[in-house]
Amino acid sequence: MTRLTLLLCLLALAGCGPANDGLALQSDYLQRLQRSLDASDFVAFDSRDISQYRLPPRRQRIVQIAELRIGLLDLVIDARRCPHLQQLISQRNSSLGKQLMPSQRLGYEGDLLRAIDACLPYLEDDSSLKTTLQQLASEKRQQLSAVFWNALNGSPEFEHYLRFADQALPVDTQEDSAALDALQRLASIGAALPAQLPPSAEQLEPLFFALYASEQGGQLITSLASLRHNLDAGSDLLEQRQQNRPLCPLGQATPRGRILQNIFVKFYAGGLQPYLAQVDQRGQQWQAALLQLQRIEGIPDATREYLLRLAGEQDSLWRDFQAATARHVKAWQNVLNSCGLAPGQAGWNSAEP
Repeated sequence: MTRLTLLLCLLALAGCGPANDGLALQSDYLQRLQRSLDASDFVAFDSRDISQYRLPPRRQRIVQIAELRIGLLDLVIDARRCPHLQQLISQRNSSLGKQLMPSQRLGYEGDLLRAIDACLPYLEDDSSLKTTLQQLASEKRQQLSAVFWNALNGSPEFEHYLRFADQALPVDTQEDSAALDALQRLASIGAALPAQLPPSAEQLEPLFFALYASEQGGQLITSLASLRHNLDAGSDLLEQRQQNRPLCPLGQATPRGRILQNIFVKFYAGGLQPYLAQVDQRGQQWQAALLQLQRIEGIPDATREYLLRLAGEQDSLWRDFQAATARHVKAWQNVLNSCGLAPGQAGWNSAEP
């Protein structure tokens, strides 16, 4: 089965995924929290807000690369002992070779440079072809970072993995380590250029395919955005109730305080918190790979800004998610402590299982 056919099959199956229980879990938790606090309605998460994390247009992410080629006739005459190099250049000059996919171009350039390095010892030191090949190799090495970024920015696989999804990560879903590993491997390949040549197209193809085969990249973006919104909404409910009408004004447990404690035990600690841990664990590896990518030489400005907006150390989706998580934990601590119902306090053990 060809690569294109596999991609089309995966696209057709994309609509057969699991129910959107990640968003349902968050919504149910917020509704229960709102009712237990007798609070006013909260602003529900609007999935249209995720459009701010849309990839920039491809034209802003593609680098223009000058074509560097050598005539096949010179190699036929002067490089008879370098048949592999002759074959690669012949392939590149063919009609199919001129239509290489960006990821295939990256693998081809690595193969070509390896073939040139292997051919040079067979050429006379004073030959014009040796000088030409050495110059060609030097110039192509300088282009490798641009070729790498075009391989990513011009590939439907990379775009698919970073395209936000309609669904959040499902609850208790099995981690798709293949896609995260592929993302990290691609980041390592780019960071090693040009000292270390890229692997062949045959070795690169499974990495790109792993990105396209995974729905979890886009689902992770949706999970981070929805959790950031919903955790902040929940923190608003807790903080406003504590400020305006404390649940336990005398610092002792009240019936409504115990109801809220049960919400904490059953629906936060027992439901939402494990999901938060799942998203956080997956997000840490994802964030590390995106940060490594944005440090690679030659990255287009639009791509760098986009990756930093997703996973940067400041003012990013990832940091906003972490801040919302920490704020929500603190809001719960303040309310439960004020009622003597926090873990470690005397009233904690009276919480219903």
